[in-house]
Order: sequence, then C-alpha cells, then structure tokens
Amino acid sequence: MSKTIIYGKYPVKNSFLGKSLPLRVLLNEKHPDQEIILLCKKMSVPYELLSAEELDRRTDNQNHQGCLAVLREYSFSSLDDVIKDDDKNHTIVILDGIQDPVNFASIIRSSVAFDVDGIIISKRNQVGMTPTVRKIATGAEELIDIVQVDSLIDTIKKLRKNNYWIISSAGEGKDYYNNINYQGKFALVIGSEGNGVSPIIRKLSDYVASIPLPGKVKALNASIACAVFLSEINSFRFKNK
Repeated sequence: MSKTIIYGKYPVKNSFLGKSLPLRVLLNEKHPDQEIILLCKKMSVPYELLSAEELDRRTDNQNHQGCLAVLREYSFSSLDDVIKDDDKNHTIVILDGIQDPVNFASIIRSSVAFDVDGIIISKRNQVGMTPTVRKIATGAEELIDIVQVDSLIDTIKKLRKNNYWIISSAGEGKDYYNNINYQGKFALVIGSEGNGVSPIIRKLSDYVASIPLPGKVKALNASIACAVFLSEINSFRFKNK
C-alpha cells in the first residue's frame, strides 16, 4: 500500500474531515496538540508521541509544527459521483493535461474553497495523486470527489448529455469569463501549462473564455486562472440568487 505523510497542524486536522481517516498520527512528545489528540480519541485513530528530532527526520526538517499524519492510499471517486441529475447550480472542474503538482494541488484547494462538486482528470498526460500533490493540497483532496477517467472527450460528451455547459479557459478565447451566465450546470476545463486546452476539447465547448489582463503580464498559470473562474462563477450565482 502506498502511503503519504502530511504535516502541520492545519493539514493534520483537515485530514479528519475527509472521506477516509488517517492511519495514524505522530505528535511532539513535549508539546502534543491537545485538539488533535481529542480528534484521534474521538475517531479511534492511533497516535504516537515522538521526539522533535524524530519528527524532523521524518519530514526532512520541514516545518511540521509538531504533528504528522500518515494517510491511506488515495481512492478516486466514480464519474457518477459528481454528475448531478437536478437543474440546480453545479460546477465541475476538468483538467486537460496538468503536469505540475503545485498547480494540481492548488486547483484542488481552490475547488474545495469554492464548493466545486468534483474534479475530473485523465489517466494520461496528467500528474496523478502523488505524495507531493497530497502534501501541498494539505488534506483538501479528501474533501472533494476526484475522478480519473480514460477519456476526457468521452467524459465531456457524457456531461453534455447530462445538460452541463462546457467552458474552456484560453487566453485567446473570444468569450470573456465575466460575461457568461453561470446559472445551471457547468464544467470548467483548465488546460496544460504549456499547450492549454486541446483543440478537440475546445470544439466540444460551449464557451472558450479568456480573462482580460490589462497589466504587463499577459498569462496566468493554470491554478490562478482556475481560481479566477471559480470566483466569478460563485460571485455571479451569489448576486443572482
């Protein structure tokens, strides 16, 4: 079984909120976090008290704040878990070839923050749920359904049949991200860091939308672009309740 260690008070506490509990927790024997101990006792998660030196060793001298959690192997959700049958407002994020684990982890965190229904990734040309991604996501990956599929194209076609509007983010897109009516069910496609959204997925999209950038920097990385879109989607829906 592949295991991952996350560290820091917030990530460890967050790990108790997800789909699966941590296998065990490791705490500083001199100053153990009492809130984490209570969570361990309440949820029957074993914990150990170790020296600060041992915690340093297990995290390669990172800022662990006196606590670590050992996580189970990540379990992906099914596509049916994220597709909604009703006509309410829903959002899915689709990643088309994201290779950078920092971008992937940041997108996970933003998606959880903006209450996205799920994230869809491909089994190919996409960074997976690696230990690095899970460390940077700080437990947020356990708070959202993440689906790994064989074909993004087939998945998008299925979403369209289930009345989802498809938006692809692209710097040269003719639609502006803040000129779209976001009422209903939407799937937001974020493309790879180098190539963007693939041409065939753009053709399947209802919108190819850009974020106007008046400053000297003319491109945003994938995770920031995703956060900007999700912020606008939520702002639009909040204003139009």
